[in-house]
Amino acid sequence: MSNFDDVPITSPDNDRFGFDPFASAISDCIRSVENPLGSVVAIYGPWGSGKSSVINLVRHHLAKDAPDLDVINFPAWMYRTEDALAVGFFKELYAGLSPVLSDQTKAAGALRKLGANLAGASSLAGIAVGLFAGSVGEKATTATLDALGGFTEQGETAEDLQTTLADALREAGKKFLVVIDDLDRLSPEEALVIFRLVKSVGRLPNVMYLLAYDREATEQAVARRFPSEGAHYLEKIIQAGFELPQPDQSHLNVMMGEVLDGMAADLPEIDPVEFGNLFHSIVVPELKTPRDVLRLANTLSITITPIKSDVFFPDFVSLETLRVFRPTVYRAIRQNKSAILNAGQNDRYDQRDDRSAQYTSMLLGSEPEEDHGQLREALMRLFPQLQNVFANTIHSGTREWARQRRVCSNEHFDTYFQFSVSPKTIPKAELDYLLDASRTVEEIQDRVRGAIEITQAEGRTKASYILDELTAHGPNISFEQGEKLLTALFGMADELFLDQDEGRGFASFGDNRLRLHWLLRSILRDRTTLEERSEILARAVAAASLQWHVDFSNSAWEDYYPSNPDRDPSSEAETLTTETVAEQLRGQTLEMLRAAAADGTMLSSNSPARLLFEWDRLQPNGAGEVVAYTTQALENDTKLYQLAAAFLGKSYSHGMGGFGGAPGDLVQRENDRAQVDGIDRLLDLEEFRRRLSEAQRGDGLDEKQKSTIGRFSAAWERRDAGED
Repeated sequence: MSNFDDVPITSPDNDRFGFDPFASAISDCIRSVENPLGSVVAIYGPWGSGKSSVINLVRHHLAKDAPDLDVINFPAWMYRTEDALAVGFFKELYAGLSPVLSDQTKAAGALRKLGANLAGASSLAGIAVGLFAGSVGEKATTATLDALGGFTEQGETAEDLQTTLADALREAGKKFLVVIDDLDRLSPEEALVIFRLVKSVGRLPNVMYLLAYDREATEQAVARRFPSEGAHYLEKIIQAGFELPQPDQSHLNVMMGEVLDGMAADLPEIDPVEFGNLFHSIVVPELKTPRDVLRLANTLSITITPIKSDVFFPDFVSLETLRVFRPTVYRAIRQNKSAILNAGQNDRYDQRDDRSAQYTSMLLGSEPEEDHGQLREALMRLFPQLQNVFANTIHSGTREWARQRRVCSNEHFDTYFQFSVSPKTIPKAELDYLLDASRTVEEIQDRVRGAIEITQAEGRTKASYILDELTAHGPNISFEQGEKLLTALFGMADELFLDQDEGRGFASFGDNRLRLHWLLRSILRDRTTLEERSEILARAVAAASLQWHVDFSNSAWEDYYPSNPDRDPSSEAETLTTETVAEQLRGQTLEMLRAAAADGTMLSSNSPARLLFEWDRLQPNGAGEVVAYTTQALENDTKLYQLAAAFLGKSYSHGMGGFGGAPGDLVQRENDRAQVDGIDRLLDLEEFRRRLSEAQRGDGLDEKQKSTIGRFSAAWERRDAGED
């Protein structure tokens, strides 16, 4: 399809649904009537089934095979009141018949008078005159007044006028076809006006009518208006009626398929089986008429634009199909995200029937019961988790869903319903930028630094979601690009160690240290030998920031020499580097710690306590390097404050409520905590406490720094008293 305009076809060359043979037969039927006398032919079909296209095809064939037949179009949908319909009907009829009546003033006048009579001369004559005058070029001056006088002339009956008109039409010998389409656009009462008008004009010679409407809906309207006659009312008007043939389902499928192919032309290749399963279980059942195809195509052409690259195209098409044709199901999905994405995870097998009934009610309660089977299958294809409740299957999910940006992944679900990228992920354009082979290490770092300044869902930075997204795609990242990414991220890792990206308590979701470990394993695990990944990681970590170098070298060493005596060394598949490289990294870390102490950056880092403990652990036995460093630091008020801040931590409490149903806390409480376990290895405790007290009384610090020292001292005292 080149466009999605809901425009009926006009030529057999455009026929996609096999309508032309049917239209040709209707044309033959009309041409075969030798002496029509107000004959009425009807085409029946539901809204959107293609009736207008068939009428256009009928006109095409009549223009070619019946040049002696004039077609008069009455666009009934343009007249939105019953009065206007009546006037408009006679306006178009007068305009169409007047050429053959122009030499017969009496006959032409009879038609105008008949129209005024039937339309309601007392209330509509003035309007009718204006319409008739406009339709034949008369000026709305004295001619209109003369016509009005003609309408109101007494002594002529409707029968007399119709006889005069019939004689003139019979004598002219010209055939006319009055086409009235789009009755579906009218209200039931307005449609009845049309039938009354056709019936009232009656048996005019050489005049036929071609109507198109939804038979079932129209007969119901007639039955309500004329309960004693019902369908027989229309039978008295319609001489020949034809049911529009149902388009072959395969034609609708192909038409929709062409639309989707065009939309997906610039997207990565999609598994045809995966797409086909969704297409046939969700889209196809809703395509019953050509207008259904156009309606869905129009919707998709607009809604896909802002997020085309950020969704799994088959999922988006499926959900939009539900939004258009099954809006209650769509709303139920949108409103029950957690229940769907976590479906059946903690259910016992003997609860499956109850859970299935519960989910059926929740998601399909507003749909006809006969559709439940098909819709359950459709939803299980969109959300495999639902197999846990609708089928005897255990489906826990895969990271592939996140890589594909599927709606069944927690990260991408919201994107499909807000038509913008979910705050729990990043746009694909961002991912493509970072994975572009032409990007330098510096460009990658600049992009990630910018993301650190942006807060997204759950208070986390955009940078943390970049790490998540890269981890999801790790198995598909080339080693060359993977090494560049790791080099860039390792080099700025300390900037990523942010409190806001750490999970706590019930909202735990890891931190950026863990995310870096997950990322490097996602890129290298199961794809490299130990030697290969050892070489890649050794190069990447060579320019790493201090804290990350400490963390990484510890992990590499722990693979061989676990600090936990109950833990065995890692298997080769899980080991980061060779033992030789791990030992080299420990030496590099120690030198970096010494350098940070010398240049003053250790205490100004965002985890000085951790660095001090690591330095103590790595230094040669009995060297006393850390104590010598801190003894000197305690003499300086600013460094004293930095040490106090380093050992001032946080704890979190959560009131669980009391007996008898008393409510507990809905949020966690943050408390100061003195993290002083083992610090006697790092500094002189008595001197530390003496200097803390002295600094609080002195003038060397500002009020904020003194407050921090005061909070740390108070927390330490509570700990000593056993109150922490």
